[in-house]
Amino acid sequence: MCVWPRRDGRVDEEPFALRVGATVAQLADEVHHDLGRVCTGARVWGPSARFDGQRVGRAHVLEDGDEVAVLTR
Repeated sequence: MCVWPRRDGRVDEEPFALRVGATVAQLADEVHHDLGRVCTGARVWGPSARFDGQRVGRAHVLEDGDEVAVLTR
C-alpha cells in the first residue's frame, strides 16, 4: 500500500510503500529512525480517518491512499 507524507500543509511528491496493516509508528520509523522514537501520533487525511485531519495515536493502522503528518508532541 502507498501512504503519502505531509509536511507544512503540503503533500510530498513521493509516497512510502508500506505493508498492509502498517501503523503510524512504522511509517515514522521508515521516514527516519529518530522520528520513529519520538513520534507521538499523527494527523491523517484519507480512508483510515473518520474526518480529514483526524489526530490518531502511534498504533493507528493506516490504509492505502492515506495522507499522514507525523506528530512529535
